[in-house]
Amino acid sequence: MISAELGEPAVRRAAIARASTWTPSWFLACRLVGAAGVAASGAIHFQLWTSGYSVIAVIGPLFLLDAIGSWLVALTLLATRFRVVAAAAILIELGAIAGLALASTVGIFGFQESGSGVGGQIMAAYGTEALAVILLAASLALGPGGLGRRVRGG
Repeated sequence: MISAELGEPAVRRAAIARASTWTPSWFLACRLVGAAGVAASGAIHFQLWTSGYSVIAVIGPLFLLDAIGSWLVALTLLATRFRVVAAAAILIELGAIAGLALASTVGIFGFQESGSGVGGQIMAAYGTEALAVILLAASLALGPGGLGRRVRGG
C-alpha cells in the first residue's frame, strides 16, 4: 500500500511533464500557421483589390483595410504572445467569412459576388480564414492561461 501511494505522485509528475513538453510546441505551431493564414487572407484581399475590387464603393476600401489589417495582425501575432491579438485575429477572420458569405448570397453594401471569384479566390479565402480561426482558437486553448495550463495541473 505504501509503494502504491509513493508511486502515484511519480506517475502524475511524469504525465504533467509530458503534457508541458507538448503544449508549448503545439501552441507555437498553431499560432505560427494561424498567423500565416491571416496573412494569406490579407494577400487574397489585396490581390482582389488590385484586380478591380478597388473601384467598388464601400467594398473596395474594406478589401484594402482587411489586407493591411490582416498583415499587421499577422506580424503582431509573430512578435508577441498577447492573447488579445489572437482573439482580434479570430474576429477579423470571422468578419471576413461573414462578409464573404453575405456577398455570395444576399449581397452586402449593394454588392453581390457572382461565380467563384477571380481565379477561385473565394474558396481560397474561405479556406485560409477558416484555418486561421481554428488554429488561433487552438493556440488560445493551448497557450498560457488556456486549457493547456489546466491539463498540466497549473
